[in-house]
Amino acid sequence: MACLDEATFLALATGGLPPARAAEVDAHLDACPDCRLLVAEALQAAPPLREDSLVPSEPRAPPAPGTLLAKGTEVGRYLVLERLGTGGMGVVYLAYDPELDRRVALKLLREAALGLDAEAGRAHLLREAQAMARVAHPHVVAVYDVGTFGGQVFLAMEYVESQTLRQWLRAAPRSWRQVRDIFVEAGRGLAAAHAAGLVHGDFKPENVLVGRDGRVRVTDFGLARVPVGPEAEAPRHLGGTPAYMAPEQLSGTGRVDARSDQFSFCAALHEGLYRERPFAGSTVEALAAEVRAGRVRPVPRGSDVPPWLDGVVRKGLRVDPAERHVSLDALLAALVADPAARRRRWLGWGAGLTVLLGAVGGTHALHSHRARACDGAAEAVLAGIWDGPRKQQVEAAFLGTGRPFAMEAWPRVRRALDAYTSAWRTTHGATCRATRVRGEQSEEVMAKRLRCLDRRLAEVAALTQVLAQADADVVGRAMRAVEALPSPASCADVAVMSTPEEAPDAASRQRADTLRAALTRARALGTSGRYSEGLAVLQPAVDAARAAGASASGADALLALAELREQTGDYKGAEAAVFDALSVAESGHHDDVAARAWTLAVRLSGERMEQYALAHRWRERAEAAIARLGGDDVLRARLHTNVGRILAAQGRPADADARYRQALALLERTVGPESLAVTDVLLAWSESRVAQQQEDEALALVRRALSLREKVLGPEHPEVAQALASLAEVRWYQREPGDAERLAADAVGRLERALGPDHPEVGGALNTLGVSRLVQRRPSEEVVPVFERALRLVGSRAGPETARTAVIVNNLASALNDAGRLPESIQHATRAIADLERRLGPEHPTLVPMLHELSDALCRQGRCDEAVPHLERAAAIQTALSEDLHGQWAPSLMVLGKTYLKLGRAREAVAPLARLVNGKQGLQLPPTFEAAARFFLAQALWRSATDRPRALRLATEALGQVEDTSPEGPRLRKELEQWLARHGEQRR
Repeated sequence: MACLDEATFLALATGGLPPARAAEVDAHLDACPDCRLLVAEALQAAPPLREDSLVPSEPRAPPAPGTLLAKGTEVGRYLVLERLGTGGMGVVYLAYDPELDRRVALKLLREAALGLDAEAGRAHLLREAQAMARVAHPHVVAVYDVGTFGGQVFLAMEYVESQTLRQWLRAAPRSWRQVRDIFVEAGRGLAAAHAAGLVHGDFKPENVLVGRDGRVRVTDFGLARVPVGPEAEAPRHLGGTPAYMAPEQLSGTGRVDARSDQFSFCAALHEGLYRERPFAGSTVEALAAEVRAGRVRPVPRGSDVPPWLDGVVRKGLRVDPAERHVSLDALLAALVADPAARRRRWLGWGAGLTVLLGAVGGTHALHSHRARACDGAAEAVLAGIWDGPRKQQVEAAFLGTGRPFAMEAWPRVRRALDAYTSAWRTTHGATCRATRVRGEQSEEVMAKRLRCLDRRLAEVAALTQVLAQADADVVGRAMRAVEALPSPASCADVAVMSTPEEAPDAASRQRADTLRAALTRARALGTSGRYSEGLAVLQPAVDAARAAGASASGADALLALAELREQTGDYKGAEAAVFDALSVAESGHHDDVAARAWTLAVRLSGERMEQYALAHRWRERAEAAIARLGGDDVLRARLHTNVGRILAAQGRPADADARYRQALALLERTVGPESLAVTDVLLAWSESRVAQQQEDEALALVRRALSLREKVLGPEHPEVAQALASLAEVRWYQREPGDAERLAADAVGRLERALGPDHPEVGGALNTLGVSRLVQRRPSEEVVPVFERALRLVGSRAGPETARTAVIVNNLASALNDAGRLPESIQHATRAIADLERRLGPEHPTLVPMLHELSDALCRQGRCDEAVPHLERAAAIQTALSEDLHGQWAPSLMVLGKTYLKLGRAREAVAPLARLVNGKQGLQLPPTFEAAARFFLAQALWRSATDRPRALRLATEALGQVEDTSPEGPRLRKELEQWLARHGEQRR
C-alpha cells in the first residue's frame, strides 16, 4: 500500500480505523521506516495522559465523522461545499464565498492539537492566523479572512488545485536541477515572510503546494508554533515537525527565528535531492541527538548532486545558527550560483570544447545556464534601486528629519520595500524561466511581461530616490507610497498583456520614453505628498504627450496630471485632464487607463464638486470599464469607496454602508486586512454610521482603524493622530464632549511632535478640539484662539477661501457668537457662506449649519426678520437633498420654528416644529434637545391658540425629558416650570 495520508494517519491516531484496514496499516508500518518515524514523532509530541483522562469526558480529539460540517453549513459568510481533507491541525473544506463569488479553502483549526486549553489555544491560533494574512506574495498561499466558529478558529484561504511538494517529488524521477529550482521558488515565498517579520516555524514538503498552474506556494505559516519554556516537562508538544526542526527548536530553549526556517528548508531540500532525510534516528530522542551533534548523513553512493550544492545545503544545516547562511535570500542566491556554469563560461573560447560539451552534456548545461541567467538578471537590475547603499541613504534621510515617528517609520518602510522587491525578483525570474528554461511561453509574451516588470521597477527606483531626500511630510506618506506601487504579479494579467504597444518608429518611441520617465518621477512625488513638484515635472511632459498620439503613456500621463491637480485643489483643472485622458485612452483601447480615469471622474464630480447626478453617470461608465478589464479588485474597491462617500453626502447612509462593506471585503482579499487603504474605508464608514445615529458602531470602526494604523505605522505617526481626531468626533456625537476634548488634545499634541506646531495638519485636529470645547460652553478665551490658530494653519496650505477653511470660519463665528461678539460673528458667518458658495455652489448641504449660525447671530442682534430668509433657504437645501426626515434636519426645523416665535409668527412656527416633534421617532436625538423642541411647539400652539390642551401636555412631557447634566438642562427646566405655572394657572 501507499504511505499514510493525513486522513489515514488521523484515523489511526484516534482509533477510528476498521480492523481490516488497521491490520493493513500495521503491515505497512513494519515495512516503511518513514511512516514509522512519523507515527513515533506524533506519539512523542502528544500531550501526556492524565489520570482523569481514563474517565469518559469530552473528547479533545477531532470530531467524529458524524460531526463533520455538512454541505451548506455557514461558517461566517462562507458556505461549506465539501471536505477536502483532515490533518493534525484541523479539517479543510472547500467553501463558497457568496459576497465575492469565489471558492475558498476553509480550514477549521483545533486548539487541542497544540496541547493547550481551549482559550489559550484559540488565542494562539488567532494570532498566528492573523500573521499569515500579512504576507502577500506569488509563492505564498493567500489568507483572505480569519475568524471563529463554534469555538474553533477558521481561515479562509486561496483555493489552489494542487499537490504537495512531497507528492510532486514522489510522482516521477526528478533531477537535482528540477528539485533545486522548485525549492528556490518555495524559498522566495519563505523569504517574503521573513521580510514581513514572520517565521514559518514548520517548513516541510507537506506545507508546500505545487499548483496545476505550475506555481509553487508555501502554506500553514506558524500554525504549529508554540512557545515552550525550559520549565516545561517532557514529553511535550513541539512547534514544528521534528524531522525538519532546527536544534534550537528541538531543545525548546533557543531562539526560534528565520535561521530556524532556513534549517528546516535545507532539511527538506536534502530529502528532495537525496531521497532521504539528513539525520538518522528512528525515534525523536535519537533524531534530536543526531541533529544536536550535527551528524549529517554522508552523500549516498551514485548521487549526481554536485559537491557545491551539497555544501550550500550542509551550511544551512549547521548546529549554530550563526554559522548558517546570513539570510534565506543569501541561501537562495547560493543555490542558483552554480560555479560549474561560471567555469563553462570562462572556458567557452574553445570551439572544439564547445562542440564536445554540446555532444556530451550541453542540454543540461544550457538549461542550468539559462536558469541562472534569469535569476542573475533579476538580481543585477536591483543594484542602485534597493540595495545596501540606497537603504543607507533612505535611513539617513528619515532619521535626519529628527521626528520621533521617523524612527518608527524607517524599519516598516524597509520591510515593505524588501517584500516588494522580493516579489518583483521572483516574478521576473519565473517569467524568464517560463520561456528560457521550461519553454512554456513564447519570446514575445516574455518580452511583454518583462517590459511591464521594467516599468514596475522604474517606479520603485523613482520612489526610493524621493525617499532618499525625504522630509517629515514624505516620511509621513512613505508607507502609502509603497502601498501605491502596482503589484509585480499584475504583469501576468490578461489586461496588461493585451495593452497595445507603442508606435514602432524611433521618434514616437523616444517621445514615449521621455514622457514615461517624467510620469514615473511625477507619480513618485505625488504618492509621497509633493504634489506641486509632481505637477512641475509632469506638465511640460504632458504637452509633449499630446503630440505622441494615442499611446498608453500619453493617456496615463494625462490621468496622473488630473490626480495631481486634484490634490492641489484644482478640481476643474483635474476634471479637464481626466476627460483628456479618457479621450486618448478610449481611442487607443487602453482599458486600464480608462477604468482608472472613470473612477477618478466619479470622485471629482461627486466628492469634490457635489455634482451627484453626474457622478452616478460616471459610476456606470467606471463599472463597465472595470468589467472590460476582467475585474480589478483594488480599483473596484476604490470605486465602491468613492460611491459610498457620495451616497453618504446625499443622505443615503444605508446605501453607503453596502458600498463600504464591499470595498472592505475586496481590499482585505487583495491587499490584506492591515492595509492603510482598509483604514480609510473604516473611517469613511464610521461617518456613515454616525449619520444614522449608530455611534457605537461608528466607534468600533474608528477604533479598528486607529489600532491598524498604530500597528502598521507606529503610535507617533501623523495618521494615527488623525484617526484619534476622528475618534474624538465620534465621542462628541456620543455626547461625551469631555472625552472628545481629551482625545482631540492628544491628537494635536501628537501632530505637533510629529510635524511641528505650525504644520497645516495640526489645524484639522485643532478644529476638532475647538468644537469639543464649544459644545461644553467653555470660556471664549479657551475656544476662539483655537479656531483662529486652526484657520491660520489650514489656510496656509489650502488657501484662505476653500471649503475646508470655510467650515473653520463658521466654527469661529459660532465661538464669537457665544462670546457675545455679534458683529464679528456675523462677519465670519457671512464670509464662510460666500467662500463655500464659490467653491461648491449655492445648494451644497454644508451651507445649512452656516446659514443657521448667521441667522442666530442676526436674531441675537434683534434682526430676526433678516434671519428668516436664511433659515428658509437652509430648509430648502435639505428638502432638495432628501424629503425624509433624518437627524441632520432637526436643527433646521428647530431654529426656523424658534425664529418664527421670536418674530411673533406663532402660526408659521407650528409646521416646522410639529414636523420635528411628530417625526422624531428613531432619530435618537439628545433628550434635552427633544424637550426643547416640545417646549417650542407648546409655545407656538398656545400663542396661535391652535391647540392649548396639547400645548400643556407637550410642556409637561418636555419637563420629564430634561437632563440636568446637559449644559442647557438647568436653564430649560426652570423656563418650563415657570411657563407651566403661568399657563396652567391661566387655563384654570
